[in-house]
Amino acid sequence: MPIAVRKYDGHRRFVVETTALAACPGLLVARGEAGRRFSAAGEIRHLPTITLEYFPAGRGYNILSYYEAESGALLYHFCNVLAEATWDGATLAYIDLDLDLRVEPTGVATIEDVGDFRRNARRWRYPATIRRDAVAALREVRSLAARGVPPFTAAPLAVAARRADEVGQWAKRDGDVGLRDTET
Repeated sequence: MPIAVRKYDGHRRFVVETTALAACPGLLVARGEAGRRFSAAGEIRHLPTITLEYFPAGRGYNILSYYEAESGALLYHFCNVLAEATWDGATLAYIDLDLDLRVEPTGVATIEDVGDFRRNARRWRYPATIRRDAVAALREVRSLAARGVPPFTAAPLAVAARRADEVGQWAKRDGDVGLRDTET
């Protein structure tokens, strides 16, 4: 399943190959295998890490958990603030708003690319609703990380993948899991 990412002005940023691991109406989880294709600016690379990539419906962010391929140890979580995520049954696509959160296995969170977000918001004239929603999404995902809500744990790949595979059950629980079904 390709994930296609573009900027607000419409130009393509990258496409990365993944596999849909689990889905329910409120959450899609993709898995990126070590060696998967990553295409950006006419260049193709093969990524060395394994990822579990969480796309909660109706939220303005995704969460990518990066794992060391050989040991399965968590390297870090990376959250993109985004707009207009769409799924056409074959490709997941979203607009990257250049506002990110990186969360270490220890729980330490760092907001990244604030300058890029501000610059592009002016340059491409993000509507006020996009700017407000982006800041709200960043606050929400930062709160989830601070509370250690799954997937923001230091669990190794085997445990995290098992949880993701059970997404139909745990994504719908209210309260203990922040990535809940927004339609219930």
